Amino acid sequence: MYPLKFKPYLKFYPYGGRRFAEILDKDVPQGRDVAETWEISDHGEEQSVVENGALAGRTLRELMQQFGADLVGADIWNRYGDYFPLLLKFLDCDKRLPAHMHPNDAHAARLGLKDKGKTEAWYILQADPGAAAYAGSIPGLSPESFRAAIARGDNYDGVMNKVETATGNTYFVPPGRLHALDGGNLAFEVQQNSDAGFGWDWAGFVESGVISPEDAKAHPELAIECAYYENGAQENTEYAAVNEDNAERTFCAACQFFVLERWRATEKIAFHDEAARFNSLTVIDGAATFSGGGETVSARRGESLLIPANLPIEIEPHGNLEMLRCYVPNLEVDVIARLRAGGKSDTEIAALGSYGQGNDLLPLLGMAQDALSR
Repeated sequence: MYPLKFKPYLKFYPYGGRRFAEILDKDVPQGRDVAETWEISDHGEEQSVVENGALAGRTLRELMQQFGADLVGADIWNRYGDYFPLLLKFLDCDKRLPAHMHPNDAHAARLGLKDKGKTEAWYILQADPGAAAYAGSIPGLSPESFRAAIARGDNYDGVMNKVETATGNTYFVPPGRLHALDGGNLAFEVQQNSDAGFGWDWAGFVESGVISPEDAKAHPELAIECAYYENGAQENTEYAAVNEDNAERTFCAACQFFVLERWRATEKIAFHDEAARFNSLTVIDGAATFSGGGETVSARRGESLLIPANLPIEIEPHGNLEMLRCYVPNLEVDVIARLRAGGKSDTEIAALGSYGQGNDLLPLLGMAQDALSR
């Protein structure tokens, strides 16, 4: 095995624009807006395809079938089996996303959905002046007032808290949290490998055939049923940084399903995750070469690599390198113990999971569910 670069799977949703071509210099169709590039995806027919080395042309599903635990790692295989647990993507929010939310695993199973629940986090690569996000319910929202807001068409400000976005910020979105990205945002997203979601404003999605009229009609009540109703600090997460391996390593968000880190470096990095799991590395500024398993591959801004489990690699930055690392964690070891050793307080660590019901760090830290609410 070796560092794997993939050809992304493109999504042409109504909110897309031309930022992938104009900012990330991606090879996307000319004359057609693109909303999402699924960088590393094993979701049904929506498959990433290997671009480099002896495995070029193979889909991630084919790699899972052939290599299994050797690809994802014994820890991940024992936890998830033949299910690649993460989906990584870029989003060009040229226009506002639909107002929606995602169910958790329990809701998805109870409702008989084909996908698991969906927890996600956005890292804002570029926010235009005045760009915003909707994240979390407005104070005092209840199922009754949510239903009333939908009935009168007040689907955004009448339901959700609006916050200004900023380049370099991360917004953690657990299942149940009402949300939408407004226009003017270019973002990276890490999420559970799922496309489950319930919207109450699918404007443009029904007309374009993305959502069926039947689903659009049923979704509002499902969103009301599965929503989190809580008041909290709906702004971006607060970061915790440590220095190691010739890099500035910044923890941006953490939950039971994934950790999102930002690494900055100018010198060579010897990268070896001793845990039995895969990693993803996404270059968001600069470029580098990645060498391991007899293969050397270059990646520049907007490109992602899958690093198979147990594979040591060398990363040679070409000047200033900035990349995002994602992996499935043991929260107590990878986040809590690591950051405590780096001098971070439990409150600083807890802030990586945002506030409220979706914060998986709070119970591990012995903190109350409302500890970060206000």
